[in-house]
Amino acid sequence: MLALYEFLKKEGKKVECGIKDPVPQVLDFLPDVDKIQKLPNEEEYDLAILVDAAGSFRAGCEIKAKEIIRIDHHIGGNKESNYDFIDTYAPSTTFLVAKILRYWDEEKIDENIATNLYTGLITDTGNFRYNNVTEEAFELAEFLVKKGVDPHYVSNMVYERNKPSTIRLLQLTLSTLRLYNDNKTAVLTVPRKFLKQTGALEEETEGFVNYARSIEGVEVAFIMIQKEDLQTWRVSIRGKGNVDVRAIAEKFGGGGHRDAAGCRIKGLQDEVLYKLLEASQEQISKDLVIHV
Repeated sequence: MLALYEFLKKEGKKVECGIKDPVPQVLDFLPDVDKIQKLPNEEEYDLAILVDAAGSFRAGCEIKAKEIIRIDHHIGGNKESNYDFIDTYAPSTTFLVAKILRYWDEEKIDENIATNLYTGLITDTGNFRYNNVTEEAFELAEFLVKKGVDPHYVSNMVYERNKPSTIRLLQLTLSTLRLYNDNKTAVLTVPRKFLKQTGALEEETEGFVNYARSIEGVEVAFIMIQKEDLQTWRVSIRGKGNVDVRAIAEKFGGGGHRDAAGCRIKGLQDEVLYKLLEASQEQISKDLVIHV
């Protein structure tokens, strides 16, 4: 989003950018991050561009614009856009934005634009660890580095700035680790009380699910995070191997990618866990049959 904002400003366009939630601390270093507005607002635009969002429900508000363009690498969403640029095989939405900007005027991509594009690329590929990494992803990374990106700086800002509260929260979260389905499913839980005990914010759970995913033999990893109402659980799902975790998330009204998805489920902790384990076992069995 910021890369597109900066590029359009260089093109002389009147541009604003906004998101529904506060910018996570892990991204507070991004160039022009202070230009991001909080949605919703009362403005009506000639053109709105939804980036990495399947529709206004993901943007957090009604989109008031004469025309809407959607740039995304997720399946599904509301059909409220006039034009779509969607590629579910793209490693990140910034990869698609970069395609557009390079076609438009490659010379206008400066260090700030490149840094924003590169950050989206590494966060959506797990720092080039996930199976959505392609030859084209590395080619884009090379191009962006040549434009001035400092990979060490970006990686340090994204991955090496944990707060003490984050580590305390991680310690408590890892103590909840449980394995199911012949050790093919791993589950972590973050009750609301953990946030109170550690003074951590919910956003500090980002990436915790990957500890469960990293266990040898695990094919599906969940982290269940209790919301403020104590009745809703935000669930992040990660897959490894042949299991399509997006299909699991979609059973509960969520979505995402084959190896990374999410949803929200209301209910008691044990009820939600049972539903997830049942869906996980069903999907593991289904994908096993498909790939045998």
